[in-house]
Amino acid sequence: MKDLKDDRQERIIGFSRPQLLETAKFPNLSSHPLEKEKHDFMKFGINLIDTLNLEKEQVAGRPRCLYHDIIKCLLVMGYHGMSYRRASSDINELFENGLINHAPKRSTLNKYMNMEETKKLIGELVQYTALFFKDNEDTLIIDSTWLSKRMYTGGYRKVHDKKSSNLSKCRKMHFGILKNSHVITICMPTEGTVSDFKMFEPIVVGTIKNGFNITTLLADKGYAGKSSYFLCENLNIKNVFIDFKSNVTLRRAKSGAWRKQLTLFKEHPEIWKDTYRYRPVIEGVVSSIKIKQVNYLRSKKPIAMDCELLLKCLIHNLTIIGRFS
Repeated sequence: MKDLKDDRQERIIGFSRPQLLETAKFPNLSSHPLEKEKHDFMKFGINLIDTLNLEKEQVAGRPRCLYHDIIKCLLVMGYHGMSYRRASSDINELFENGLINHAPKRSTLNKYMNMEETKKLIGELVQYTALFFKDNEDTLIIDSTWLSKRMYTGGYRKVHDKKSSNLSKCRKMHFGILKNSHVITICMPTEGTVSDFKMFEPIVVGTIKNGFNITTLLADKGYAGKSSYFLCENLNIKNVFIDFKSNVTLRRAKSGAWRKQLTLFKEHPEIWKDTYRYRPVIEGVVSSIKIKQVNYLRSKKPIAMDCELLLKCLIHNLTIIGRFS
């Protein structure tokens, strides 16, 4: 099994159990659901960033922008679909309320969006926000989705249909969610041509290492394989429902977990469907992200596109958690 830990992930996950915070810095807004959602998202996101140690000691050179300020501004931009013009008023409001030390220029935010350090940090924040539901969730659902690199690439079929699309024009987001809260546990952006099957292990192992007690796992045919079932068996995930391809047989089925679930799939389809019917929940999460935020990428360089994808997941998590604050 691959070692997926790194120093920064250990630092984020090693923080004390996150708690929902309250603040009086933001005025009460209208009770309209969309307005309240934005208010709760900003309130909780700002407080969460303030509790984390994101800065590194600077030895020489001009003073850098604080990562606390950068991440807060990127969250606001991400909520507005990465449009600096639409987000500038909210960024200025953060500065006027003393929630950031200064309002960064668009060029500064673009610079940080193209830094590998920013990409790692946002990815870890996605994982950290999922820890709020660690004790109440035991079912992981895995899937992926494409987002076009341009606003318009020829309509639905050319963008989303794998048989006729040019996947090099898309960026792919591999992620897992929790069944009840719909919170994203981990997100891994890649090129559009990367297979789902290759990303199964890092998503499952990463979620388990973050402390989740996963007993049930759901995934579609893209993740089907004996090695997937063998991995889940080693991780003590007892109920694995990865959909089987139509031509699969029991011949040479060396994995006990594979043989057991395939027998259940073929001989007791009603039992299989009773659990597998929850897999489309992740499709609703994908739809929510693409509707509330833009369904394409504004960034042009690979690292910036990955940061943008990760920001979409982080904003989704903060929006859900904000409802409980």
